[in-house]
Amino acid sequence: MEKKYSEELLKKISEKQFTRKINGIDVIMKPIPDCDEEGMMDTRLYNDNKKMAFMMRFLPKSMMNASPKSIEKLRGMFNGIKSIPVTSEEIEIVSTSFKGLDDNDVPMKVYLPSIRSQNAPVLYYIHGGGFFGGHSGVVEQFVKMIVEKYNIVAFSINYRLAPENPYPKGHEDCYEGLKWIYEHANEFGGDPEKIIVAGDSAGGNLTQYCSTRSLEENKKMVKGQVLLYPTVNMAGIDDEYSHWSLDKYTIHPKHRRVIEMMLNMMGGENGMSSMLSDILKTRDISNKYLTPYGMDVTGMPPTLVSVGEHDFLKVECLAYAKKLVDAGVDTTTIVYRGMGHAYADNIGVYPQSEDCAIELGKFIMKVCE
Repeated sequence: MEKKYSEELLKKISEKQFTRKINGIDVIMKPIPDCDEEGMMDTRLYNDNKKMAFMMRFLPKSMMNASPKSIEKLRGMFNGIKSIPVTSEEIEIVSTSFKGLDDNDVPMKVYLPSIRSQNAPVLYYIHGGGFFGGHSGVVEQFVKMIVEKYNIVAFSINYRLAPENPYPKGHEDCYEGLKWIYEHANEFGGDPEKIIVAGDSAGGNLTQYCSTRSLEENKKMVKGQVLLYPTVNMAGIDDEYSHWSLDKYTIHPKHRRVIEMMLNMMGGENGMSSMLSDILKTRDISNKYLTPYGMDVTGMPPTLVSVGEHDFLKVECLAYAKKLVDAGVDTTTIVYRGMGHAYADNIGVYPQSEDCAIELGKFIMKVCE
């Protein structure tokens, strides 16, 4: 299928990008390629979100809870595949599994490039979905695009989901997955000393967990990490940089109603973020694994942080990026103007999604030089 945007728009994103100081750190600002007005939502995203915002007006507030019925409805929203297949059919996909700590079978997909080589860089990708939804298929086109463009080997895990599997079950699966990849990467042509762990949203939290555990155990399995709009402040630590407010968002009057509705639906006091404790079935959300914003991040591997300008997690993501920089961690921070949450799920739909895949690939190659 053809992409829903031109190559010219993709090219303009990198040509028009600029750097801005936010929280005292350098942040790469990626523009809407065909709009220069401040605070606008990308028209492509706006048209999609306008429909969702209209639908949300008729959904009962009771849906925003962790009951089995609500979880199933929300999974229906989170599990849909939005990307379109624009990557090569020559990429080989191998389905395998490994044993978790509870003797459970954990599914893993391996993506092999058409041009094979030994000791290739390895991408370990962990999907998002609020810890209760999502699956590797949602981000498959994103992962395949990186494999295709950079000839790397990629692994994508389907970890156990909450609330049926309470915290830390899913986290443990992901860390065991990292150890399995470290032991088996060379069987697929990957270099175990060149593993980049990446994840989006909840997957970003799970990525940080893998990096933290590897550092704690002095295993040095993570060469670099990529945090795409990650959940890093579940406990809501409130300081100068992490304080959430609509005032921290530049919103054009033309799109204010839809942007504010989406922000409040996901990040407000009664939004989806407030459900995470119930979903994970733990009251200990302030621990360093669920709220890494509260921990000492000294010694973390080189990190790429990316978030949308109108993402409900933007404030905590930029606060966390500052924390990493202040701790001396080699950190690249990217904000996509006019974008919201979960743009990795939209390969072939939004040019920013492809640009993000390119930036992730470039980060892998730079770290693995």
